[in-house]
Amino acid sequence: MSVRVTYSIGKGGVGKTTCAAALALHCSRTMPTLVVSLDPAHNLGDVLGDRLSDVPKEVSDNLWASEMDMEASIDRYLKHSSDKLRQMYGYVRTINLEGYLDALRLSPGIEEYATIEAMEAILSSAEGRYEIVVFDTPPTGLTLRVLALPRVSVMWGERIGQLRKEILDRRKAISSIQGQRRFVLDGREHDLPEDVKSDPVMKELNDYLGRMRFLRDLQSDAARSRIMPVMNPDTLSLYETSRAFEKLRELGMSLGPIIINKVGMRPCDDEAVGKIREAFGMPVRILPFLTDEPLGLTAVADVESRLEFDSWLPSSRSC
Repeated sequence: MSVRVTYSIGKGGVGKTTCAAALALHCSRTMPTLVVSLDPAHNLGDVLGDRLSDVPKEVSDNLWASEMDMEASIDRYLKHSSDKLRQMYGYVRTINLEGYLDALRLSPGIEEYATIEAMEAILSSAEGRYEIVVFDTPPTGLTLRVLALPRVSVMWGERIGQLRKEILDRRKAISSIQGQRRFVLDGREHDLPEDVKSDPVMKELNDYLGRMRFLRDLQSDAARSRIMPVMNPDTLSLYETSRAFEKLRELGMSLGPIIINKVGMRPCDDEAVGKIREAFGMPVRILPFLTDEPLGLTAVADVESRLEFDSWLPSSRSC
């Protein structure tokens, strides 16, 4: 079976990193497991009691962990974009690639695109090495934008592909009348591509579409992908989780039971748990408030012992 994925999702400060670590530790007892922090403000290494980088490190038997380097991911994304543009449009000297990339680095959405590219690379390299990947995600807003990207990108890419095919068809029609169009630049003769097979733009677009379709299909496959929602027993957490669920259901993603963390810190927490049960009408699991912050593998194992973490594994197979 291909690698499976669980996303630990919630607003900042609810304990989703601790829950991601506990789920990963649980799975690692019977299968190779990778847990990855995608949050630019990393604390997965602190929770696991180990120094992490963007290269997976074995922190316990059968358990590897890493933290995505956002700046390095953006650099890789921009370099990849630059290399592809040079390959496809190297003959057009008027393109100011350096200026384009400088602007792109500061543009809205760059973190989202860099994150989704990093996720795709992580999952591709995970095949055959790990049975499950647990993503500790950024706060809800950024996470929802990242998870929406594959679906949006496929719709955008398919439309761009149609337009590109129309351009190639028109070139071919003109060529059949006037002959193949050629031009000389810096002493080299260039042909304009006229069909899908010879067009580098279509090649790159089809490659990108393939990768985004892989992520889109993975996200909507309940046998391979599941959300582990984490929240606190408070009104703001309830509102944010409610909005997140609307978007996640639009994306067709499978939702596991809600983890309500830090219960018992306030006298009104039991009442808040009741409101959450009523609001969502779905299973909830309770994690009590711990006076000592769970840091280190021993503490994470204690959190693991408090819940049946199989509930957040894609498919009916248990760890």
